[in-house]
Amino acid sequence: MIESQTAARPRSLVGSVTRSVLSQGSAEQRLELAKIWLALGRYRSLDLYRLPARVTAAADLGRIQRLSQEMADIVDCDPESAAKYIDYNFWIPFNAIRIGALSLHRSRPLRMLDIGCGPGYFLAAAAACGHDCYGIDAPVGVMTDVEARVYSELLTALSCADRVSPLLVERFQPMPLAVHDLDLITAFWICFNRHQQPDEWGVEEWRFWVDDAMSHLADGGVLHLELNSHPQRYGQLEWYDRETLDFFRSAGTVQHNVVRIFKGKPPEWKRA
Repeated sequence: MIESQTAARPRSLVGSVTRSVLSQGSAEQRLELAKIWLALGRYRSLDLYRLPARVTAAADLGRIQRLSQEMADIVDCDPESAAKYIDYNFWIPFNAIRIGALSLHRSRPLRMLDIGCGPGYFLAAAAACGHDCYGIDAPVGVMTDVEARVYSELLTALSCADRVSPLLVERFQPMPLAVHDLDLITAFWICFNRHQQPDEWGVEEWRFWVDDAMSHLADGGVLHLELNSHPQRYGQLEWYDRETLDFFRSAGTVQHNVVRIFKGKPPEWKRA
């Protein structure tokens, strides 16, 4: 009987993954999702591999599907708009990879803040792992109508709306955060640095912001940044100019577009 139950679990998990992959429309979309599931498998964690199913089961899928119908024409006309986030079959496992990269599926419960949290998929995945997580994003007044609609609906469907506060990150302005003594601050695909604008941040703006962000971390906390590409401006460096890259290296570790800065010694959950 025990052998029968053990053998059934992988089939159920494989079935879930297969349904997720086959849910995508085009062959290209199915290939991209298959790559995400393969990347999740490299962490060799059954808990992490099951995380997308747990997040999906807790979500209000009816609400997301109604939003999907509402946004269908917008996705067709502008597939890079915020309407793309209605595809929960893609974005939930995509954010599970972020969980794995930060070892959040096997760490102690952390107090976390996600800057630019958007639709809340990362928050939902982190909360499913037992973390006390919060998010901030730009106020509705500076969002497009599509961003405001999609983010609001998805945050509600993922039960993350009460975790998120409006806050516009601006150059040389301290962030008035309502949460402190954080173990982890994340910012994925950063745009608050005026990405691709004529006045995109340089090293002095980054230095000010990093110092401010670090002041909200507890000892042993981590600041994790993932920058957007801008090769037209930065050439082979792609994500920053030489001065900014040197600053990031002096403050922490840099691997391509990923910057990690530790407050004190790296915590136990990041050493393994």
